[in-house]
Amino acid sequence: MADSSPIVLILGAGPNIGKHVAQSFAAKGYKVALASRTDHRHSTSDDTIHIPTDLSEPNLIIDVFAQVEEKLGAAPSVVVYNGALRIPDDTSDPIGTFSFANHHSALAVNHLSVLQALHQAVLGFRTLPASASKTFIFTGNILNMTTRPGVLSFGITKTATSYAFRYLGEQRIYEKEGIKFYYADERSPTGDAVYLDIDGAAAAEEYVKLSERKDQGPWLHTFTKGHGYKDFGSDIKPSARNT
Repeated sequence: MADSSPIVLILGAGPNIGKHVAQSFAAKGYKVALASRTDHRHSTSDDTIHIPTDLSEPNLIIDVFAQVEEKLGAAPSVVVYNGALRIPDDTSDPIGTFSFANHHSALAVNHLSVLQALHQAVLGFRTLPASASKTFIFTGNILNMTTRPGVLSFGITKTATSYAFRYLGEQRIYEKEGIKFYYADERSPTGDAVYLDIDGAAAAEEYVKLSERKDQGPWLHTFTKGHGYKDFGSDIKPSARNT
């Protein structure tokens, strides 16, 4: 199956963002590897594969990348991490009722497996030609910028990951290798979170554009449906609305 077609790996390939990202990259000539517990393949083509995995087990990420190379013939040139685990906290007593077991689970999916994927992606990018995209995109949210009730663990773990992407994007350590990193966050036209109204097609459109960009753009890629990237700054007020 090995040929010159680029490969996109989507970790946490669900029926919304995952499906639309897969379709958009396939339309661009990419082979598609979907890694998730459930198979949401939109296509039965040999150029689209599903790799069962559990993002709560960071070490399994190593095998996912190995299977991509084995089955599709090369390392992925675009990696999208779309996995997330949100376990609601007690809004009236988040510390008194804090569950370390739940937090460890959220930390694994929202942060530790991301770091493992970053590690594997960079190693793989280095095996690809200079013309390859070499782009890693993480599906983030507004919690690295502000607070919302009931999501203490979710916010902590998302924010930890956002720091990694800020570090990589701002320090530009891998710029000479052509490797780019983005924390992507869909927003409403006013800059607020979209909450559960995530638009998979809008995300897919942005992710394709990021993959085609040659230089490192702003690491925090906030965007709105139909308009693309917009810098909303850091002046975001806390909200009583739950994400």
